[in-house]
Amino acid sequence: MNKYAVLGSPIEHSLSPELHNFLYKRLGIAAFYERFQVGRNDLAEFLHLHNDPDWHGFSLTMPLKEEVIPLCSSIDNEALLAGAVNTLVKDSSGWKGYNTDIIGFRFLLNRFLNEKRAQTDSEKVSILGAGGTARAALVALREMNYEIEVFRRSTFRDEGLFRSNSKARFREWDEIDDAFSASILINCAPIEAFNSQRELPEFDSFLIDSLYNPWPTPLMSKNQGSTFGGKDLLVAQAIPQIELFLNIELDYAEEFRKLRSII
Repeated sequence: MNKYAVLGSPIEHSLSPELHNFLYKRLGIAAFYERFQVGRNDLAEFLHLHNDPDWHGFSLTMPLKEEVIPLCSSIDNEALLAGAVNTLVKDSSGWKGYNTDIIGFRFLLNRFLNEKRAQTDSEKVSILGAGGTARAALVALREMNYEIEVFRRSTFRDEGLFRSNSKARFREWDEIDDAFSASILINCAPIEAFNSQRELPEFDSFLIDSLYNPWPTPLMSKNQGSTFGGKDLLVAQAIPQIELFLNIELDYAEEFRKLRSII
């Protein structure tokens, strides 16, 4: 039986095993997907210990998306632009890295644009956060004609953000109130980023919030517009991940509907 797993820390809240195992069973594929707690600086040892032929792929979440890069035998071009890998697939030379968060963001953005485009009144996107998920969103936006502002808590990752999308402008975190005037707001900041934040304003932007635990998130509780939450993004990135794991092609829209209904 082929084995797969999601790795990260914390990991106990992850819903990925429910999605993957549901789809494997429905497709009649002999595969099993589980979760492992793998902390910072522990990934290399974990991969070494789980390199037997039964292991075919891993999903990666915080804090491993950047740590994994030197451990890959090759990396997909878009994952290189993001400077982050969330998917490992075993090939003849080792582990190839991909970033299906990019595909997930692109799918959700295109769904919104196709269904709600007439309701938008500006060409501005605000992104909250500066980590691997934010860079995946920036790569997904590279071919879209938007003014992009990134609100981040430090300047440490500005170079990587600019590499992901050279159209992005950077703003200080204490200017976050300005983010809510955009037609699209994408949150990639961890829950801790909002702990010291004063009361957030109500807003009606189209929101993609990468968080789903705890629920409702601080932004979801204030938004009056169209939304995709962290569960939507989780499903949207899982579908291309499963395609890579199994080397198959799925009906993206149909699988999104089915998988989203189970979580």
